Amino acid sequence: MGAEEGTFNRIIEAIQNIGETGATIDELSEIVHLERHTLSKYLSQLRADGRLSYKRIGRAKVWFVSKAPLQHIFRLSEDEKTYTEKILSRILSDMPEGVLVMDFDYNILFMNRHLITIYGDCIGQKYYHAIFDTLRESPIQSKIRAIIDSKDEEIEYQTRDKKGRTLEIKARKAENPDGSSSIIVLISDTSEKVRREERIKHLSELHRLLGESVNRSYTMDQLCSTILENVRSVISYDMGDILIYNPETNTLTCSAEIGYPDTEENGRKEEVENWKKGIVRAVNQRRGPAFIAFNKDERNKGGDELTSSTNNLAQEYNLQEMYVVPLKTKGEPHGALLILTGSGRKLSEEDRSLIEGVSEEIAGGIAKIKAEEELRVKASAIEISINPVFMADMAGKLTYANPSFLEMWSYDTEKEVLGCSCTEFWKQRADVDILTEVLGKGSWIGKLIGVRKDGSEFKTRLSTSLILGTKGPLQFVAVAESRFASNNKKEE
Repeated sequence: MGAEEGTFNRIIEAIQNIGETGATIDELSEIVHLERHTLSKYLSQLRADGRLSYKRIGRAKVWFVSKAPLQHIFRLSEDEKTYTEKILSRILSDMPEGVLVMDFDYNILFMNRHLITIYGDCIGQKYYHAIFDTLRESPIQSKIRAIIDSKDEEIEYQTRDKKGRTLEIKARKAENPDGSSSIIVLISDTSEKVRREERIKHLSELHRLLGESVNRSYTMDQLCSTILENVRSVISYDMGDILIYNPETNTLTCSAEIGYPDTEENGRKEEVENWKKGIVRAVNQRRGPAFIAFNKDERNKGGDELTSSTNNLAQEYNLQEMYVVPLKTKGEPHGALLILTGSGRKLSEEDRSLIEGVSEEIAGGIAKIKAEEELRVKASAIEISINPVFMADMAGKLTYANPSFLEMWSYDTEKEVLGCSCTEFWKQRADVDILTEVLGKGSWIGKLIGVRKDGSEFKTRLSTSLILGTKGPLQFVAVAESRFASNNKKEE
C-alpha cells in the first residue's frame, strides 16, 4: 500500500510540474516511467478518489489535479461519473441545506442545487457578493478570515443574506488533494425558526407588560392607554384605539387612543368617533378579527359595510392597513382593539397573530377594571350611606364599619372597632344568636339594642346577609336602620 501511495504522489507531482495546461497520458508515461495501461489504471483510481480530473480534447484526455473535486463531479455527465460519484452527487444535490466550497480568496468553487435554486449559479463569484450583495468583505465575514489566517479550524455564526433571510452558517477548513486548502460552508435558512422564537419572545414580553398594566392601573382610561403603549413598543404601528362596550346601554366608548392627528373641529372629531364605532360594530357582527388593506385606487370605491365605513377617512389619514380585534372573555364582549398603519408600513402575519394572542388577556384586564370600578361605586355608596353598615368575618370580628356606624355608636375612627367582636356592640338577646342564624339561613332580620362607646343604649333593627365565595362563606354584612336609633335619641 505504501508503494502504491508513492506512485500516486509521483503522478500528482508530475501533473503539477507540467503546469496548468494539464498533462496527457503519454507525457505522464515518460515522466513516471509507467506503461500506458498501468498508468491508465492509476489515473482511474486517482479520479475515483476525487484527486484528479480530466477534460476531453478530441479523443484524448488531459489530466489535472482536482482543486475543486465537488465542482468537477457535478459538471460530469451521468455516463462519465463513477458509481461513487453518482451517489455523492445525488446526496449533495438533494440535501435540504446549502453546501458551498470556496477558496481562500472567497471565490466560490462549488454550490449544491439547494443554493443554486435560491441564489442562482454563482460559481466563480465572490462569496460575500453572491450571498450578501456586498462588494468587499464585511465585518461579519471576518469570522471566515479566522479560518484563512489559521486562527480557527471551524466557525459558526448567524447573519442575514441580501434578501433578509436569517442564515446559520458553519464553515471549516478542508485540505485539497494538491495540498491547497478550501473552505466548506454549510448554510441553513433559519428564518422561520427565528421568527417563531421572536414571536415567543415578543408574546412573553407583551404578557409581562399587560400583566403589569392590569396590576398597576386603577381606571379604565389608564389601563387602555398603557395597553396601547405596550403593544406599540412591541409591534410598531401608527394609530391605535381601544373602544369599551357597555352591555347595559349597548354603546361603545373610546377609552384611549394613540397617534391620531389633532382634530380641531368638534364636528370632525365626532365624525371620526362614529367612523371607528361603525367599524367595530361591523367587525362584531362578523364575530372575529378583521384585517383591511387599503389600496389607493380602491379607497373611494364602494364595497361591503365594513370596507365602506373605513373608506370615508382612509384617504385623509393615508392609511395602509387596519386590524380590528374584538376583545372578549368567555364569549362576553368588552370592546375592541384597533391598530392602524400609515402608508409604507405593514403589519406582518406574526404581528397580527401576536395581537390575537394577547386579545383575551386585554379583555380580561378590562373586565377586571370594570369589576373594580363597579365595586368602588358600590363601596362609595356604602361609605356615604346614612344607615350604619358593618362587615364581620366568620368568627364575628368586625372587618369594616362605615362612617354612619361610627357616628351612631359614638366612635371617632374605624381603627377603634376593627377586630372587635360583634357582641360588644349589642345588648345580648337570650333568644337569638345572630351568627348562628346567618350561617344556618343565609340572612337574619330583627330588632336589637345597640350599646354605644359610652355605654348608652338605643333600639334599632338589623338586617344581615351572608357573603359567599367559591369555597364557602366569607363574611357577613349587616345594615342597621338609623331611623330607629334617631327616635331613640329623642326619647332619651
